[in-house]
Amino acid sequence: MDTQILLFVIILIAFGIHFYFKRVLIPKIKGGFGEQKVALRLNWLDKRNYIILNDVLLKFGESTTQIDHIVISKSGLFVIETKNFDGWIHGHENSEYWKQTIYSQKFRFKNPIKQNELHVYALKRILIDYPRIRYFPIVVFCGGAVLKNVTNWSPVIYCNKIIRTIKSMDNEFNLTEEQMQKISDYLNRVRLRGFKENRNHVKRIKNKRRGYLNNSTSITCPNCGDYLVKKTGKYGVFYGCSNYPACRYTENVKN
Repeated sequence: MDTQILLFVIILIAFGIHFYFKRVLIPKIKGGFGEQKVALRLNWLDKRNYIILNDVLLKFGESTTQIDHIVISKSGLFVIETKNFDGWIHGHENSEYWKQTIYSQKFRFKNPIKQNELHVYALKRILIDYPRIRYFPIVVFCGGAVLKNVTNWSPVIYCNKIIRTIKSMDNEFNLTEEQMQKISDYLNRVRLRGFKENRNHVKRIKNKRRGYLNNSTSITCPNCGDYLVKKTGKYGVFYGCSNYPACRYTENVKN
């Protein structure tokens, strides 16, 4: 009898581990790869005209929201939700769930357009001092996904079209460069540290202790609180924020 109970417990644990890997861990890993693909493509944007923020965790009210990518331009804020899926994707902007079909298997997942609507709503609440900001929600599918019967109320695109889509929508001038930078600095100040952000923060602290910042380890950026690093540019040596391009603060090196 004891052997049967032990066998049942082992099977139950094995099933739980299998479920966790299949439904929780693997999707998280795949999602991370998808976000990285989009982040690499966004780096192709001209840094003089765009400010890119990746993996932004924000708190508004009693809730939090995680936004994969925010691109700030003179037209407004591009709010990007990334999905790294395979198979056929069916969905409608008003549906609660969309459907993924891989051969004969079908899976449901939350409507990414509605997810992105919540991200935009959170940003509007957080950036309430900027009521004239325009928001451009975009859903990006990476991996082997094939979009079938997906409505286009909000741009739902493949990864390789992200740059073209942003540039095609970036045709107004609602924000000045100063306002763009202020919005970026503010979002960097209020964002919460997720796992990846915290890991980078720990790495920067270790680099600081090793003297990585070339004797400037006591200097912090007045905009976002990150460390300043010594750089060489066209006009000589200067201090620049280590959080560049999210923060573009610079400071002259005092002799």
